[in-house]
Amino acid sequence: MKKIARGLRYAFTVMNHPIRGFYDIRFEGQGNPVAATLWLVFLIAMFVVQKQYTGFIFNTNNIREFNVLQEIGNALIPVFLWCVANWCITVLMDGKGRFSDIYMATCYAVVPYAAATLLRVILSLFLTQQEQTFLEIISGIGLVFTALLLFTGIMSIHQFTVSKTLFAILLTVLGMAFILFLVLLFASMFDQMVVYISGIITEVKLRM
Repeated sequence: MKKIARGLRYAFTVMNHPIRGFYDIRFEGQGNPVAATLWLVFLIAMFVVQKQYTGFIFNTNNIREFNVLQEIGNALIPVFLWCVANWCITVLMDGKGRFSDIYMATCYAVVPYAAATLLRVILSLFLTQQEQTFLEIISGIGLVFTALLLFTGIMSIHQFTVSKTLFAILLTVLGMAFILFLVLLFASMFDQMVVYISGIITEVKLRM
């Protein structure tokens, strides 16, 4: 438990000293996979909380159509695609980071956005419609902070230059789109195959 607690606190080290923090994840064995996963769970929880508990003045979501699995997917799928695509790309670019390093760096990097989301939900319960700008600013700061941490994390754990990091991130985003395309393609093919087999089975039953 102490190791997990240290791993949770390490997120604040990463936010205060990103370059050193991410470097130590890769080369000094700092951070903790369990703690990193708990921060990812925190992000997922904030996705759910944002949908359900944002102040009614600012909440345009239909609670009756709320799907918790969809919200979990909205958080998990981008993180999973990012980690897989970045690992595939950086291996080809001689990156120093392992998949576990990419995963931990990503989980620690999303903490500011998750925290900003929580703060936004809390403030939405007290602010008026005219003060919505403050909520947007909070969300923007959290998103930009997370983006900067992701950039620093990729640069530090893979030991890339700034230009190489930018190129790796561009290829990672393209890789995420390609993986998603392949998944949807195979899902469509599988669905068609199931329909075809079901049709054959139905026809055989009718002829028996």
